Amino acid sequence: MAQEQSTRVEITLSRDLRLLDITMIGIGAMIGAGIFVLMGSAKEVAGSAAIIALVLNGFVTFITAMSYAELGSCFPQAGGVYLWAREGLPAPAGFLSGWMSWTAAMIACSLYAVGFGGFVAFLTGATGAQFFLLTKIIAILIVLFFVFVNYWGAQTTGKTEGIITISKIVVLGAFIVAGFVQYAINPALGSDFVNQFFTKGGGTIFLAMGLTFVAFEGYEIIAQSGEEVKNPKRNIPRAIFISIAVSVILYVLVFYIAYPKLEAGEAGSETAMLRAGWELFGVSGYILMVIGGLLSTTSALNATIYSSSRVSFAMGRDKVIPTKLGEVNEKRRTPAMAVIVSGGLIIMMAMVPAIETIAAAAGIMFLLLFAIANACVITLRKKRPDLDRGFRVPLVPIIPIIGIFLNIALAVGTWFLVGGAGALGPGQIAWYLALAWIIGGLAIHYPTGGRRAIAELGMERRKELLELLAEEKKKVDKKEFRVMVPLSDLGNEELVRFASLVAEQKGGELALMNVYEVPPSMPPKAVTFSMVSSRIKRIERLERLARKREIKTRAIIKIGHRPYQNILDAIEEEAVDVLVMGWRGRPVGGRRILGSNIDHMVQTANCDVVVFKTAGLPEKINNILIVSGRSWHASYATNMAIAIAKEHQSEITILTVVEDKAKEEKDVKYSERLMGMCEKAGITARHEIVYARTAVGAVVGEAAKHDLIVMGASEEWKRREYAFGRITDQLAKKIDNPVLMFRKDIQRKSNRETEP
Repeated sequence: MAQEQSTRVEITLSRDLRLLDITMIGIGAMIGAGIFVLMGSAKEVAGSAAIIALVLNGFVTFITAMSYAELGSCFPQAGGVYLWAREGLPAPAGFLSGWMSWTAAMIACSLYAVGFGGFVAFLTGATGAQFFLLTKIIAILIVLFFVFVNYWGAQTTGKTEGIITISKIVVLGAFIVAGFVQYAINPALGSDFVNQFFTKGGGTIFLAMGLTFVAFEGYEIIAQSGEEVKNPKRNIPRAIFISIAVSVILYVLVFYIAYPKLEAGEAGSETAMLRAGWELFGVSGYILMVIGGLLSTTSALNATIYSSSRVSFAMGRDKVIPTKLGEVNEKRRTPAMAVIVSGGLIIMMAMVPAIETIAAAAGIMFLLLFAIANACVITLRKKRPDLDRGFRVPLVPIIPIIGIFLNIALAVGTWFLVGGAGALGPGQIAWYLALAWIIGGLAIHYPTGGRRAIAELGMERRKELLELLAEEKKKVDKKEFRVMVPLSDLGNEELVRFASLVAEQKGGELALMNVYEVPPSMPPKAVTFSMVSSRIKRIERLERLARKREIKTRAIIKIGHRPYQNILDAIEEEAVDVLVMGWRGRPVGGRRILGSNIDHMVQTANCDVVVFKTAGLPEKINNILIVSGRSWHASYATNMAIAIAKEHQSEITILTVVEDKAKEEKDVKYSERLMGMCEKAGITARHEIVYARTAVGAVVGEAAKHDLIVMGASEEWKRREYAFGRITDQLAKKIDNPVLMFRKDIQRKSNRETEP
């Protein structure tokens, strides 16, 4: 009688992002349009003394970043200040922080859109009214494009974002190096910078700080991604501080190099860096700035649309704003309404005439938001001293109070950014817009029951799923032999039967895992119970099937963004011995035979790997064909075949294909060893020798006579263009019958063997 077990399915959230991933996210968001779009405006306001504004902004940012590092490390969940204020401050601070976070991200996004539009319009040679109109049209189009991308759930991968970020750093690094060479050749460039240091007055430094502060805010996206970060207590603080250090250094050096030629011109201050590149370095400098500017504005724009839609989605799910914003498009698995509404508001904000006004409005929102974050550190130290803080702000409450004062002072100082004679300045307009948005938010929040929802923590709609989530992953016995089956097809009973056979033979555990993939625009915790309920029922059925044997069985549903990485992580976390994967048997074209995910896992997984094409497998397997080979992987594959033969009372045929008669003796000798393994196990086996010009054609012909074909990897599997090796891959593609392929892990540190 099978042992009695609970059929409760483990549901876990995957943490996909490593230190490098989130550092690239932070740097990518911080080195956005600010460095290309606002440098000209900063010079207009403060002259060369604007470099002091950049350094001081770096200091102010660092003060608040310490608060983000502490709170992000002890609350590694999506939401950022919205979550912290809800925990640590009285109403309506929780709502306002989320509302302002959403606003700030949208305004920053509109800034990047306008920056992109200005760059493209400049490339067309437009000037004056034509330049302004074209900039706005292009800004609208680029926002619509990225709204579509996020709505569709087709976001760029973390690897692509990392490549773009590194490319931006390389472009700016090349610009800086070339600039220092120019300064060495022409020392007058440096003297201009020094001579004009305080020509506009020391007070303008303060104004330049408020204007450019939006360029320093991207690190908050790191904290918003907290629930997806591996080892968040260590990695969130490190990523925040690294991204700030890299960005501030680049800002200061780029401004210093570009300063002599940072002139607004007819097209506007947002294209000053393009002209500086041209004036300093000719065509090569111009091209560098074009590439860097377009990369920066598009990647930052995509990141902020993603960030803004996430915040509004979270608030909608918590019912603190209209719940339509918290709904998920079931087909695309994206927060569709949140993306659409955020996109529409971004376009509206992009229509504000002056780019300085947009920058100032974003800066005000972020500064007020950061003041709330600093306050949260103080209150949560008292309310929640029990929290495990991966980083602690020193000298609390002194440091956070300094942060609050600096944030509010900079926000208030923005008011004094002046415009033309007799007109409201960009700072004043920005403040009016900010106040109008805050008041409008409160007018929506209270009548729709948002205050009551905040009091209830807004968790009702997720309660069912959260009750199933283990906040801390259950510890597993790493000494126990473990077979894992990542199931993309929850109807593949044959694969589960085989995996349970392997686990039974070794007296080990079987783990059945299914990955529920969510797009990057949707946080894993946004998945509701209803979304995974059908999967729970189907994987429970497979678990009951496996438990018909006397084996310990676990069923796991993992929610994450990258299925293949989730599986690789599970292999390491649970010390898996054998990974059993199913394959539908459809060639994917190109060099890949099994598909990029399976190929990647065959080559990367730190365990033994079985890929089993079960389509067409009969209930009773009468005969098994083992393709002999010189690789020792074939011996382990033979052990798998022996286990199946014992189960079905099958006959085994060992096939030796001789292509070179000079090597026949070695080929036959190896096959005789496999024969000996079968005889020792009491399996009826015969040895067949075929002489052929090509092994592939000979094996395909023999395979048609058997119910199952078993093959081991060759040593070629270690080369990236193959999965199991050249011959094995070709056979997998050409053989129509069920195929089982085995690869032994040559780097196993454990002494546990996988032979049944």
